Amino acid sequence: MSSTDPSQGRDPELCALCPKLCRFSCPVASATADEGATPTAMFGTLRMAEAGKVSWQAAADNLAKCTGCGACKAPCEYEQDVPEMLYQARAQAWREGAIESGAKALHERFLAHGNPFADELDSALEDFTSESDYQRKGRVLFWPGCRTLSECPERAATTLSLLRLLGADHVSLPARDDVPGCCGGPLRAIGDETGLQSTASGLHQYFNRQRTWVTASSSCLGTVSGGYRDAGLSVNVELLHLGEYLLFFRARLAALGSEALEHRASNNQDTPQVLVHDACGLQRRLARGSAVRQVVETLTGLPARSLAPSPGRTHCCGAGDFFDLRCPDSASSVADWSAKAQPAPAGAWVVTGDTDCVEALRSAYPQNEVMDLCSLLERWLEPILNEE
Repeated sequence: MSSTDPSQGRDPELCALCPKLCRFSCPVASATADEGATPTAMFGTLRMAEAGKVSWQAAADNLAKCTGCGACKAPCEYEQDVPEMLYQARAQAWREGAIESGAKALHERFLAHGNPFADELDSALEDFTSESDYQRKGRVLFWPGCRTLSECPERAATTLSLLRLLGADHVSLPARDDVPGCCGGPLRAIGDETGLQSTASGLHQYFNRQRTWVTASSSCLGTVSGGYRDAGLSVNVELLHLGEYLLFFRARLAALGSEALEHRASNNQDTPQVLVHDACGLQRRLARGSAVRQVVETLTGLPARSLAPSPGRTHCCGAGDFFDLRCPDSASSVADWSAKAQPAPAGAWVVTGDTDCVEALRSAYPQNEVMDLCSLLERWLEPILNEE
C-alpha cells in the first residue's frame, strides 16, 4: 500500500488490518454511528481500491469521513498519524480522478474565489483597518486565515489593536493587494496536491521576508509548517501560534489582567468561570496547546481549567480540516455529540485557542460565551478599556 512509513507512525496497512482499537475515540464514528469513519474502514477501502475491488470513488467518499482530530492516536499501539496518512490517501484518490462530493464543492468555491467560503475576501478588512495596519516592512506578520476573514473580519483588526496595547508595535496584516487570504489548507485537506503547491509557491517567499509569522488558526499553522514542507517549499520564518506570541508580553498581560480583576472586585462584579477548549489541531496535532492555557492563566490569574478531563482528551468540535464545509451534517452531529459528552456550566466562558473552532463551538454551546484568545483579552480587559 502507498504512503507507508512505519518509522513515522504512517503505515496505512496497520490501520487496514486493525480490529478497530480506536473505534470509541473517533468523534465521527461515535456521533454518526458510521463504521466507515473508522481508520480501519477508511484505509481498508483504500486497500481494496488499490487492488481493484472497489471503485476509487467509493474510496474517496470513505476517506472524507474524518475531522483530523487525531484522537485515534492515543489508543493506538503504533501511534499512527491518521490525519497525515489521509492527506496522502486523498491525494492518491484525487490522482485517480475520484473526489468526494463535499470536497468537490469546496474545490469549486476555491477555484472561483481563492478560498473555500464562496466569499471575495480581498476587501474583507477594508471597513476595519487603516493603511498603518499594512506595514510592508513589519517584522511580524499576523495571518488571520480565510475562516476569520469570512466569518468575523473585524476580529483581525481587533487582534492587531490588542497586540499593540501589549507593546507589539511591529505587527502587520498581509499586504492588501498581493497576498490571498488563504494559505491552501483546504486544498491540503481534500487531496489537491497540485493546488496546494501552486498556492504555497506564491506565498512561501512572501512569508520568508518576515521575521515572525503568527496565526490563531491551527489549519493555517499546520499547513504552512507541514504542508508546505511536504510540497517541497519550506518556510524559514519563525512560525508561531498567537498564544505563543502573546507570551512574549507576559508581564504586560499579567499587569493588565490584574488591573481588570481588581476593577471587577471593586465594582462587585462576578469573576466569570473560564474553561479552555484544548483544540485538537493545536493540542494533539501540533503540540502547541500549552501556550493557550498559559495565556489564560497569565491574564486571569487563575488556573486554566480544561473543558475536558485533561487537555489531551478534548472532544472535536467538528470543524477540523474543513470538515464542516465538506460534510456539514456529520460535522453538526459531531459538535452536538461533543457538547453532550463534555458539557460546560451555563454562563461559563469557553475559550479556544483555535479560530477554526469558534463558530462550531458557539453552535454546540448556546448557553455559554464562546471566544478565541483575542475575544478573551477583549472581554477580560473590558472594564479598563472602557475607561480609556
